[in-house]
Amino acid sequence: MNRRTLGVALAGAALAGCAASAEPGMTARQMASSTDPVSLRTTAVQGGAFLMQTAQLGTTKAQRPDLRRFATFENSEQQGIVQAMAAVGQAVPPPPPPAEKAAMLRQLQAANGPEFDRLFVTAQLQGHQEALSVYNAIMESSGSTASDKAIAILASDRIREHIAFLQTAMQRA
Repeated sequence: MNRRTLGVALAGAALAGCAASAEPGMTARQMASSTDPVSLRTTAVQGGAFLMQTAQLGTTKAQRPDLRRFATFENSEQQGIVQAMAAVGQAVPPPPPPAEKAAMLRQLQAANGPEFDRLFVTAQLQGHQEALSVYNAIMESSGSTASDKAIAILASDRIREHIAFLQTAMQRA
């Protein structure tokens, strides 16, 4: 199994438990506004799966070298978060992506060259902004476990760095 497949498999295995506990029909925003630790964790995993999938595309399709490097690091980071959740017994499977994220993935798969780079930066920036909101909610929730909060603290700092990079990258796209 190659690293790309392994990452998706780990994400899927880690996220499977989450989907079962999320309310049917809940959007990512509704889950993020929840204080239920499982809903918050599920939302984080769902967003991470989207960031990983788009990063995997970016490792091969991005035209700009800085975006390819970023995509490689992002993919590795998302795999690390899944592994950290599994290590502390908080692994959950990701629910299917919402329609808008599935559409973004299809657009990225179809795009090439500068168009791909522009769409990639847009998708990653939006995904990181949503992830920051979710991890902030995890940190603020009194129901979140200590391990969820620790992962959120570490992830939040990294997400802010990525947002700064992506905002700069967007100006060049």
